Amino acid sequence: MGRCILTTGRIAEKPYRIRVIDRNVYTVEELCYSIAQCASFLDEDFMDHELLVWLEESCGLAELASQLRSLLRGRCAVEDFASVLLLYVGYQSTAEIERIRASISSGKGMEPFHRRLSEAKFAASRGHITQAIELMDGIEAELPELEREMRGRIWAEKGLLYAQGFRYAEAADCYGKAWRLSGSRQNCVRYLAALRFSIPEEEYKTFIDEHPELEDPARELAEASKAAEKEWKNGTAGRQSKRMQVYLRNGQARSFDNYALQRVRELRDRFREDNAPSF
Repeated sequence: MGRCILTTGRIAEKPYRIRVIDRNVYTVEELCYSIAQCASFLDEDFMDHELLVWLEESCGLAELASQLRSLLRGRCAVEDFASVLLLYVGYQSTAEIERIRASISSGKGMEPFHRRLSEAKFAASRGHITQAIELMDGIEAELPELEREMRGRIWAEKGLLYAQGFRYAEAADCYGKAWRLSGSRQNCVRYLAALRFSIPEEEYKTFIDEHPELEDPARELAEASKAAEKEWKNGTAGRQSKRMQVYLRNGQARSFDNYALQRVRELRDRFREDNAPSF
Protein backbone atom coordinates (compact mmCIF):
# COMPACT_ATOMS: atom_id res chain seq x y z
CA MET A 1 0.00 0.00 0.00
CA GLY A 2 1.31 3.45 -0.89
CA ARG A 3 1.72 6.24 1.62
CA CYS A 4 -1.35 8.34 2.45
CA ILE A 5 -1.35 12.11 1.93
CA LEU A 6 -3.79 14.42 3.72
CA THR A 7 -5.06 16.62 0.94
CA THR A 8 -5.72 20.35 1.11
CA GLY A 9 -9.15 21.36 -0.10
CA ARG A 10 -11.42 19.19 -2.25
CA ILE A 11 -10.81 16.89 -5.18
CA ALA A 12 -12.14 18.86 -8.12
CA GLU A 13 -14.83 17.41 -10.34
CA LYS A 14 -13.50 19.47 -13.22
CA PRO A 15 -9.69 19.47 -13.66
CA TYR A 16 -7.41 22.41 -14.18
CA ARG A 17 -5.24 22.09 -17.28
CA ILE A 18 -1.60 23.14 -17.00
CA ARG A 19 -1.04 24.21 -20.58
CA VAL A 20 2.76 24.31 -20.53
CA ILE A 21 2.93 20.54 -19.90
CA ASP A 22 -0.48 19.61 -21.32
CA ARG A 23 -1.66 17.97 -18.09
CA ASN A 24 -4.92 17.90 -16.13
CA VAL A 25 -4.80 18.05 -12.33
CA TYR A 26 -7.67 17.38 -9.93
CA THR A 27 -6.12 18.35 -6.59
CA VAL A 28 -3.87 21.13 -5.41
CA GLU A 29 -1.27 18.49 -4.46
CA GLU A 30 -1.15 17.31 -8.07
CA LEU A 31 -0.71 20.96 -9.03
CA CYS A 32 2.27 21.32 -6.66
CA TYR A 33 3.83 18.10 -7.95
CA SER A 34 3.49 19.35 -11.53
CA ILE A 35 4.97 22.75 -10.68
CA ALA A 36 8.07 20.98 -9.37
CA GLN A 37 8.38 18.96 -12.58
CA CYS A 38 8.19 21.90 -14.96
CA ALA A 39 9.72 24.61 -12.77
CA SER A 40 12.53 25.47 -15.19
CA PHE A 41 10.12 26.63 -17.88
CA LEU A 42 7.25 28.12 -15.89
CA ASP A 43 6.55 31.67 -16.97
CA GLU A 44 3.98 34.42 -16.38
CA ASP A 45 1.33 32.52 -18.34
CA PHE A 46 1.04 30.22 -15.33
CA MET A 47 -0.38 33.08 -13.23
CA ASP A 48 -3.81 33.18 -14.86
CA HIS A 49 -7.31 34.00 -13.64
CA GLU A 50 -8.60 30.52 -14.48
CA LEU A 51 -6.24 28.98 -11.90
CA LEU A 52 -7.58 31.24 -9.15
CA VAL A 53 -11.18 30.43 -10.07
CA TRP A 54 -10.39 26.71 -10.06
CA LEU A 55 -8.70 26.88 -6.65
CA GLU A 56 -11.60 28.83 -5.17
CA GLU A 57 -14.62 27.14 -6.75
CA SER A 58 -13.44 23.60 -7.52
CA CYS A 59 -11.03 23.00 -4.63
CA GLY A 60 -12.70 25.15 -1.97
CA LEU A 61 -9.50 27.12 -1.32
CA ALA A 62 -10.87 30.66 -1.19
CA GLU A 63 -8.15 31.89 1.20
CA LEU A 64 -5.35 30.68 -1.06
CA ALA A 65 -7.05 32.15 -4.13
CA SER A 66 -7.38 35.48 -2.31
CA GLN A 67 -3.67 35.54 -1.41
CA LEU A 68 -2.65 34.77 -4.99
CA ARG A 69 -5.09 37.36 -6.35
CA SER A 70 -3.44 40.01 -4.17
CA LEU A 71 -0.05 39.03 -5.58
CA LEU A 72 -1.32 39.39 -9.13
CA ARG A 73 -2.59 42.88 -8.42
CA GLY A 74 0.91 43.79 -7.30
CA ARG A 75 2.48 42.36 -10.49
CA CYS A 76 4.54 39.76 -8.62
CA ALA A 77 7.22 37.51 -10.06
CA VAL A 78 6.21 34.00 -11.03
CA GLU A 79 8.56 32.46 -8.43
CA ASP A 80 6.84 34.50 -5.68
CA PHE A 81 3.43 33.38 -6.93
CA ALA A 82 4.49 29.73 -6.97
CA SER A 83 6.19 29.96 -3.56
CA VAL A 84 3.05 31.28 -1.86
CA LEU A 85 1.01 28.49 -3.40
CA LEU A 86 3.50 25.76 -2.48
CA LEU A 87 3.99 27.00 1.10
CA TYR A 88 0.24 27.21 1.69
CA VAL A 89 -0.32 23.63 0.53
CA GLY A 90 2.72 22.18 2.28
CA TYR A 91 3.01 19.22 -0.08
CA GLN A 92 6.77 19.71 -0.42
CA SER A 93 9.29 20.49 2.31
CA THR A 94 10.60 24.02 2.77
CA ALA A 95 13.95 22.98 1.29
CA GLU A 96 12.24 21.49 -1.76
CA ILE A 97 10.18 24.65 -2.24
CA GLU A 98 13.36 26.73 -2.16
CA ARG A 99 14.88 24.51 -4.87
CA ILE A 100 11.74 24.87 -6.98
CA ARG A 101 11.79 28.63 -6.51
CA ALA A 102 15.44 28.78 -7.61
CA SER A 103 14.67 26.66 -10.66
CA ILE A 104 11.81 28.94 -11.67
CA SER A 105 13.97 32.02 -11.16
CA SER A 106 16.88 30.68 -13.22
CA GLY A 107 14.52 29.52 -15.95
CA LYS A 108 13.19 33.04 -16.45
CA GLY A 109 16.54 34.12 -17.79
CA MET A 110 16.73 31.23 -20.22
CA GLU A 111 16.68 32.18 -23.84
CA PRO A 112 13.34 31.38 -25.53
CA PHE A 113 14.93 28.61 -27.58
CA HIS A 114 16.39 26.92 -24.50
CA ARG A 115 13.03 27.16 -22.76
CA ARG A 116 11.26 25.55 -25.69
CA LEU A 117 13.88 22.79 -25.86
CA SER A 118 13.22 22.07 -22.17
CA GLU A 119 9.52 21.79 -22.98
CA ALA A 120 10.28 19.38 -25.83
CA LYS A 121 12.47 17.20 -23.61
CA PHE A 122 9.76 17.15 -20.98
CA ALA A 123 7.22 16.04 -23.59
CA ALA A 124 9.60 13.25 -24.60
CA SER A 125 10.00 12.16 -20.97
CA ARG A 126 6.23 11.77 -20.79
CA GLY A 127 6.21 9.53 -23.86
CA HIS A 128 4.97 12.18 -26.31
CA ILE A 129 7.73 11.52 -28.83
CA THR A 130 5.99 12.88 -31.93
CA GLN A 131 5.10 16.09 -30.08
CA ALA A 132 8.69 16.44 -28.83
CA ILE A 133 10.14 16.03 -32.33
CA GLU A 134 7.66 18.54 -33.75
CA LEU A 135 8.64 21.04 -31.05
CA MET A 136 12.33 20.53 -31.83
CA ASP A 137 11.68 20.92 -35.55
CA GLY A 138 9.91 24.20 -34.83
CA ILE A 139 12.83 25.50 -32.78
CA GLU A 140 15.36 24.46 -35.42
CA ALA A 141 13.36 26.20 -38.16
CA GLU A 142 13.34 29.50 -36.24
CA LEU A 143 16.98 29.58 -35.16
CA PRO A 144 19.24 32.21 -36.71
CA GLU A 145 20.99 30.83 -39.78
CA LEU A 146 24.50 31.07 -38.32
CA GLU A 147 23.62 29.60 -34.91
CA ARG A 148 25.37 26.25 -34.38
CA GLU A 149 25.47 25.32 -30.69
CA MET A 150 21.71 25.09 -30.13
CA ARG A 151 21.14 23.55 -33.55
CA GLY A 152 23.64 20.81 -32.70
CA ARG A 153 21.92 20.15 -29.37
CA ILE A 154 18.56 19.81 -31.07
CA TRP A 155 19.86 17.30 -33.63
CA ALA A 156 21.50 15.28 -30.86
CA GLU A 157 18.27 15.22 -28.83
CA LYS A 158 16.31 14.11 -31.90
CA GLY A 159 18.90 11.42 -32.56
CA LEU A 160 18.40 10.09 -29.05
CA LEU A 161 14.61 9.94 -29.49
CA TYR A 162 14.90 8.08 -32.79
CA ALA A 163 17.47 5.66 -31.35
CA GLN A 164 15.25 4.90 -28.37
CA GLY A 165 12.50 4.06 -30.85
CA PHE A 166 14.86 1.73 -32.80
CA ARG A 167 14.70 4.05 -35.84
CA TYR A 168 18.43 3.88 -36.39
CA ALA A 169 18.63 5.31 -39.90
CA GLU A 170 16.93 8.51 -38.75
CA ALA A 171 19.03 8.52 -35.58
CA ALA A 172 22.21 8.27 -37.65
CA ASP A 173 21.11 11.19 -39.81
CA CYS A 174 20.42 13.34 -36.73
CA TYR A 175 23.63 12.41 -34.92
CA GLY A 176 25.61 13.01 -38.10
CA LYS A 177 24.26 16.55 -38.35
CA ALA A 178 24.88 17.12 -34.63
CA TRP A 179 28.48 15.94 -35.00
CA ARG A 180 29.17 18.16 -38.02
CA LEU A 181 27.73 21.18 -36.23
CA SER A 182 29.37 20.63 -32.84
CA GLY A 183 32.51 18.66 -33.67
CA SER A 184 31.71 16.58 -30.58
CA ARG A 185 33.47 13.20 -30.51
CA GLN A 186 30.56 11.81 -28.46
CA ASN A 187 28.12 12.74 -31.21
CA CYS A 188 30.47 11.17 -33.76
CA VAL A 189 30.54 7.86 -31.86
CA ARG A 190 26.76 7.94 -31.51
CA TYR A 191 26.47 8.61 -35.23
CA LEU A 192 28.60 5.56 -36.02
CA ALA A 193 26.65 3.40 -33.56
CA ALA A 194 23.32 4.32 -35.14
CA LEU A 195 24.80 3.85 -38.60
CA ARG A 196 26.10 0.40 -37.64
CA PHE A 197 22.60 -0.68 -36.63
CA SER A 198 20.99 0.71 -39.77
CA ILE A 199 23.15 -0.85 -42.52
CA PRO A 200 24.71 -4.31 -43.17
CA GLU A 201 28.06 -5.02 -41.51
CA GLU A 202 30.03 -5.17 -44.78
CA GLU A 203 28.59 -1.84 -45.90
CA TYR A 204 29.55 -0.31 -42.55
CA LYS A 205 33.14 -1.62 -42.86
CA THR A 206 33.41 -0.21 -46.37
CA PHE A 207 32.14 3.15 -45.13
CA ILE A 208 34.79 3.29 -42.38
CA ASP A 209 37.54 2.30 -44.86
CA GLU A 210 36.46 5.15 -47.13
CA HIS A 211 36.54 7.68 -44.26
CA PRO A 212 39.91 7.41 -42.48
CA GLU A 213 39.03 10.42 -40.29
CA LEU A 214 36.51 8.14 -38.56
CA GLU A 215 39.01 5.42 -37.72
CA ASP A 216 39.59 6.48 -34.09
CA PRO A 217 35.87 6.99 -33.22
CA ALA A 218 35.08 3.65 -34.92
CA ARG A 219 37.72 1.93 -32.79
CA GLU A 220 36.29 3.54 -29.65
CA LEU A 221 32.83 2.31 -30.61
CA ALA A 222 34.11 -1.22 -31.24
CA GLU A 223 35.83 -1.34 -27.85
CA ALA A 224 32.74 0.00 -26.09
CA SER A 225 30.57 -2.57 -27.88
CA LYS A 226 32.82 -5.44 -26.80
CA ALA A 227 32.78 -4.23 -23.20
CA ALA A 228 28.99 -3.86 -23.24
CA GLU A 229 28.55 -7.32 -24.75
CA LYS A 230 30.81 -8.87 -22.10
CA GLU A 231 28.98 -7.06 -19.32
CA TRP A 232 25.61 -8.21 -20.71
CA LYS A 233 26.68 -11.84 -20.99
CA ASN A 234 27.98 -11.86 -17.42
CA GLY A 235 24.94 -10.05 -16.09
CA THR A 236 21.46 -11.22 -15.13
CA ALA A 237 19.94 -10.67 -18.58
CA GLY A 238 22.72 -12.62 -20.30
CA ARG A 239 22.40 -15.56 -17.94
CA GLN A 240 18.63 -15.59 -18.39
CA SER A 241 19.00 -15.56 -22.16
CA LYS A 242 21.48 -18.43 -22.05
CA ARG A 243 19.12 -20.46 -19.89
CA MET A 244 16.26 -19.93 -22.34
CA GLN A 245 18.49 -21.00 -25.23
CA VAL A 246 19.25 -24.24 -23.36
CA TYR A 247 15.52 -24.91 -22.93
CA LEU A 248 14.95 -24.40 -26.67
CA ARG A 249 17.91 -26.55 -27.65
CA ASN A 250 16.72 -29.41 -25.44
CA GLY A 251 13.12 -29.18 -26.63
CA GLN A 252 11.86 -28.15 -23.19
CA ALA A 253 9.01 -26.01 -24.49
CA ARG A 254 7.03 -25.93 -21.25
CA SER A 255 10.05 -24.93 -19.17
CA PHE A 256 10.84 -22.24 -21.74
CA ASP A 257 7.29 -20.84 -21.63
CA ASN A 258 7.14 -20.82 -17.82
CA TYR A 259 10.54 -19.17 -17.48
CA ALA A 260 9.75 -16.56 -20.14
CA LEU A 261 6.39 -15.76 -18.50
CA GLN A 262 8.13 -15.29 -15.15
CA ARG A 263 10.63 -12.86 -16.71
CA VAL A 264 7.81 -10.90 -18.39
CA ARG A 265 6.01 -10.55 -15.07
CA GLU A 266 9.17 -9.27 -13.41
CA LEU A 267 9.68 -6.71 -16.17
CA ARG A 268 6.06 -5.61 -15.90
CA ASP A 269 6.26 -5.18 -12.13
CA ARG A 270 9.55 -3.29 -12.42
CA PHE A 271 8.05 -0.97 -15.03
CA ARG A 272 5.04 -0.25 -12.82
CA GLU A 273 7.28 0.45 -9.85
CA ASP A 274 9.60 2.76 -11.82
CA ASN A 275 6.68 4.70 -13.32
CA ALA A 276 4.44 4.90 -10.26
CA PRO A 277 3.24 8.46 -9.57
CA SER A 278 4.74 10.08 -6.50
CA PHE A 279 1.57 11.82 -5.40
